[in-house]
Amino acid sequence: MPSLKTRAPRASRSAQLVEITDLSAGLDLRRSPTLVAENRARVMRNFALSEPGALVVRPGYMAFSSNSLGSLRIQGGQRAYLASTQISLVAYDGAVYELRDAGNINSTAVYSTISPTNPVFFPYDRTLVAVMDGANRPRKSTDGISWQLMGLDAAVSASTLSSVAGGSLSASEFEVSFSYKDRGLAHESNISTFLSTRLLGATGALHVEVPNSTDPQTDAIVLYARNKTAGETVLRKVSSAAVQGGLSSTYRITSSGWSANDEAPTNHNAPGAYEFGVVWKNRWWAKSNVVGNRLHFTELFQPQSWPTLFYIDIPFERGDEITALISQGDTLLVFGQSKVFLIIGQTSLDFEVRPSAGAQAGCLGPRAVEVIEQGVLHASAEGLFVFDGASDKLLSFDMEPAWRDLVRNSASTALSVVDLVYEFKNKEVRVAVPRVYPRGSRGELVLDLNRTRETETPAWTDTDRDIVGYLHLDGDEPVAGNRGRLLSWPSSGGRVFEESTGTTANSSNMTAEYEGPHVSLGLHRARLITVRGEYEPHAGALTIEPVLDEVSQGSQSVSIGAGIAQYGSAVYGTALYGGSGRRMFANMQPLGAEGRTAWMKVTYSGQEAFRMFTYSMEIVPESAVRTFSD
Repeated sequence: MPSLKTRAPRASRSAQLVEITDLSAGLDLRRSPTLVAENRARVMRNFALSEPGALVVRPGYMAFSSNSLGSLRIQGGQRAYLASTQISLVAYDGAVYELRDAGNINSTAVYSTISPTNPVFFPYDRTLVAVMDGANRPRKSTDGISWQLMGLDAAVSASTLSSVAGGSLSASEFEVSFSYKDRGLAHESNISTFLSTRLLGATGALHVEVPNSTDPQTDAIVLYARNKTAGETVLRKVSSAAVQGGLSSTYRITSSGWSANDEAPTNHNAPGAYEFGVVWKNRWWAKSNVVGNRLHFTELFQPQSWPTLFYIDIPFERGDEITALISQGDTLLVFGQSKVFLIIGQTSLDFEVRPSAGAQAGCLGPRAVEVIEQGVLHASAEGLFVFDGASDKLLSFDMEPAWRDLVRNSASTALSVVDLVYEFKNKEVRVAVPRVYPRGSRGELVLDLNRTRETETPAWTDTDRDIVGYLHLDGDEPVAGNRGRLLSWPSSGGRVFEESTGTTANSSNMTAEYEGPHVSLGLHRARLITVRGEYEPHAGALTIEPVLDEVSQGSQSVSIGAGIAQYGSAVYGTALYGGSGRRMFANMQPLGAEGRTAWMKVTYSGQEAFRMFTYSMEIVPESAVRTFSD
């Protein structure tokens, strides 16, 4: 079993080395500092855990968009993958903008009638991308550039019927209605709310005059009719024809051979003002903006048809409501703040709603959930969990003080926009939070999955990035190098940044901080003689700060410049010293550097991928325990 603390020194008159040989196992904030394992840390900011045995400054970030939309916060963003189109969309100040792959935001909005303050979401399938803001009826687009109302409204006026000769309709009473149609998407509205009736006194035809729709996406009109005299009870399709110019279109019904045709649609209702949605089992699902626990869904294969009675009221307890939706295989997970319900569907036609007995917590908000390696990550007030379909596993155990600080000191509105993304390129889970312990400012909590597998303990670090949302290019990307790119936006300013690229903080210095485990010297006071460390030469500034009994020995500069001679490049005469690009520093400490606990802080500031491999403290303990109080 591994030790929970660094190797304690022996009482001796001779100097001893206390070595920290691996710095890359991540944060441990739960244990007392003197019980932290030697390969873990109390502070690890802007360092990555991607290279076991080395503390590496994490990759930097750069401004992706060359222009800014303004000083406000971006409301939401999405990379949408349609059948033949990939497009990035962002919502800002009540409008939708295209984020071009070339690295600029189109300054002209592609759509401009959404809430200027609500979070905005862009659910999509292979055909459509929609914009949902919880305040307005969704709009939809097939290319991300041209936008129209989602769904078609039924006509509120009836058609005008008249009798004409030249047809084979019998002398009977006929009832006629019509619907509007978008042929491009094969979507049809409900039939008119008013029906037209005409009695033919002899064999003939019906002349139908239909009021045209004011919705520009309507390009056809579908006629429906029934023979009331013959006892027909259902309106069935007669024909479909293009819309004619002017205020109305005219058509003629000459035959009544419609008995086997489609019934008139009565459940193609337009959608309401939904907050957010997902696509699952060939249907769209969305949260109601009126009833917090109500989940609406569409007709099968009809993303624009939202029947009035097609909804499920999730039986949450304690006044809870839907906070997030995510699909995984045959299951749609519906999260509340404190509970999870599963909607299980073997097919697209039958569904079963079940509470999840094994789930321990819910989800903070719509973006705080992610599918990962046959599990679902969800950030809740209780911590970060991974749900495997049956039970939850807590991943934030070692970050418990940080998570408690986050939940206790953040407003509910701030917690509801916590964003979580799985950056598969670097095998990291990144959680953008409004408060990182102990600084109390915005940043990220980062879980390295590769290091977690190796240590069998969640390996955490954090960053000082001001992020409130991510936009991940995780689909079919025809352009080489695009797949896996991660974009983000900050808490203020209408600009987008690209994460995990380069070695700078948008052309400025990266600042990385580390505080190692606290070495307990027990009852024996000891004097710190020298601090040694092994590093890879780079440009930038490295400082160390030894601390004994919480008394700093001052910030001490270490020369790490790239111009320093190193093994593998230093020449003596005609011989070249062999070796690798590593060097060692040794800093003598002040005479007053003594105490019963010792630890070290390390800070790097620069624009290169600096590495530090190990460090050690040379100490001389007292040979005997003092016999008086101090």
